[in-house]
Amino acid sequence: MNLIRYGEKFFDELEIAIYRKKNVGVDVELNQVALSSSSERTVTVIRGIKNKRIGIYIVDSDDEGEIKRGIEIAAKNAENNEKDDRWESLPGEQKYADVEIDLDYGIKSLSPDFFVNLSNEAMREINERDKHAMVAGGSAGSQWSENRIMNSHGVDIMQEFGGTFFYLFVVGRKGDVVTPGMVEFEVRRDTNITKDFVVNSILEKLKYAYTVKGADSMEGNIILEPLALAELIFFALLPAVNGERKVKNTTPLGDRLGEKIFSDKITIYDDPWHPLSINPIIADDEGVAARRNMLFDHGVFKGFLWNTYWGNVSGEGSTGNGVRSLSTGGVGIGAHNLVVEKGKRTKSDIISELKNGFLISAFQGAHSSNPDTGDFSVVANPAFKIENGEIVGSTVFMMSGNIYELLRNVEEISDTERKIVMMGNGVYPDILFRDVKIAPVSK
Repeated sequence: MNLIRYGEKFFDELEIAIYRKKNVGVDVELNQVALSSSSERTVTVIRGIKNKRIGIYIVDSDDEGEIKRGIEIAAKNAENNEKDDRWESLPGEQKYADVEIDLDYGIKSLSPDFFVNLSNEAMREINERDKHAMVAGGSAGSQWSENRIMNSHGVDIMQEFGGTFFYLFVVGRKGDVVTPGMVEFEVRRDTNITKDFVVNSILEKLKYAYTVKGADSMEGNIILEPLALAELIFFALLPAVNGERKVKNTTPLGDRLGEKIFSDKITIYDDPWHPLSINPIIADDEGVAARRNMLFDHGVFKGFLWNTYWGNVSGEGSTGNGVRSLSTGGVGIGAHNLVVEKGKRTKSDIISELKNGFLISAFQGAHSSNPDTGDFSVVANPAFKIENGEIVGSTVFMMSGNIYELLRNVEEISDTERKIVMMGNGVYPDILFRDVKIAPVSK
């Protein structure tokens, strides 16, 4: 805390956040490992407030001399910045949750060779089992983080966590048929990651993808796999529970607290301590105690996510959802580990009872969804046709609608739980929806 005391010469209040990260990984392109790497980086973010003027400075080091120099520069930045009359205070001392968190410290010592071997074994097996398949891309790796947040109000918290991941993108070509790209992945918070699930799942999908089926304009039954579901929720729904948007009146949920929004089968919450979470934190990026925040309980809207600034502006207070950008140093609002609660039916049972429908693995264009309204228009790719309870081939089609209407038309939820990190951090099941509008892709 010597640095905090030094900074108090320049500021009314001061926050210093130190992030140490180690990344190990490989990139795969065209059936070979194209790149392997190992890197370590330390970033220190200084945020000071003087007379309600905020100064931020980022140092690529944890060297005490460099941080002191950064504090002085941040003070000059604050002098030149406009006064923010809405600023109240940095957070004070916290009582953190007493939770048992299992960490695999072996992640810290993983080398690129581990992931090179993993990737090569997976590519070799895919090519041996399907002569028509090509691994077009992918990556594998690990990250270990050690973060310390301290401020002039007594906050001083150190946290560490890490995870491993493996992802492949595979295309098949048989005769005149070129399949859509098949994506599969696995994410863990230990070193037990293997090729088996990724390889077997991709080969199973390719088996169906060589048979191409058309898709007519209709309103039908759609099963969204976890990645596809995560894409829609991340872009069309998640921004609406951001407290800043409530203050600015740019969310459709602004005055709907306590109202039933979705099917009673839908429960969504932010849970940093979920067993699949790879960042099981007890404090957010401002040192505020993290907690499990219910967002939708059996379809009923229960509340927004807040950081300290917007929580103070609104009078709601922080929910422990301050998330820092290491490129700007600012603190926004975000979910730590969004969970869509699983159901009780197996995915295979849900498929087996479906006379006609589609299974969607991923979308193109979900980023263009409108979070102000929840509207979306996306391309389902890859997608699979289901007839009489069996997958009979692959297809591509347009799917349009509104996330609020979609989550009201829930038929079944699988007992699957998949960790997703491509669209924020979350845990998602498969969900069967009814009466979803689809149309052929224009050529």
